Amino acid sequence: MIRVVIQTLSVERFGTYRLAGGHDDARAIALYVWNAQLGEAFHTPIQAVEVGLRNCINHALAAKFGQDWWRERKFRKLLDRERLADLDMVQRRIGRRGLPLVTSQIVAGLSFGFWVGMLHARYNPDIWSGQLRASLPHLPATENRHSLFQKAGAIAFLRNRISHHEPIFKRDILADFRDIMNLIKWICPSTETWIRPHCRVPELARQKP
Repeated sequence: MIRVVIQTLSVERFGTYRLAGGHDDARAIALYVWNAQLGEAFHTPIQAVEVGLRNCINHALAAKFGQDWWRERKFRKLLDRERLADLDMVQRRIGRRGLPLVTSQIVAGLSFGFWVGMLHARYNPDIWSGQLRASLPHLPATENRHSLFQKAGAIAFLRNRISHHEPIFKRDILADFRDIMNLIKWICPSTETWIRPHCRVPELARQKP
């Protein structure tokens, strides 16, 4: 049965697990299952990061450009081509679905990659001057926009690997979890305290086949 499963999942895709499992198909299957379980477990804290961070950035944009910042010409002129295309695509999608074109729909519709991109250096003086600490009051004094951009980008990279069912089992799982929880704490310490007991990543990290 194991060979049939491997054929179904793709021999080529399964090669990473077979190699890590010493070409033992049973261990390779166990690693595959463990990898899937890790991805599922990471979903809870990554969701908190994504939603929390986009709300913080929305707060900063509203403070700079007004509640409907996404409509403002001054804001749109700042955007690089990719982010401008993302913003326009979300508006079209909302319109096709017959939903109200309001900020809450825009915020929810934009990807995590969009929000991480808004932390890029190109937006530093126009958006983040005076707004970084106001929007993230719990950000440690040792951190800045650049370090936040790097850490959020690393989490977005992990999120995308999980979303595309890529292997993550070779990563330092506990380090990834620590970085995610730290970012949640920077956004809201109470949320970090609340969500930690609901996260299974540390437990699963100890169960590597």
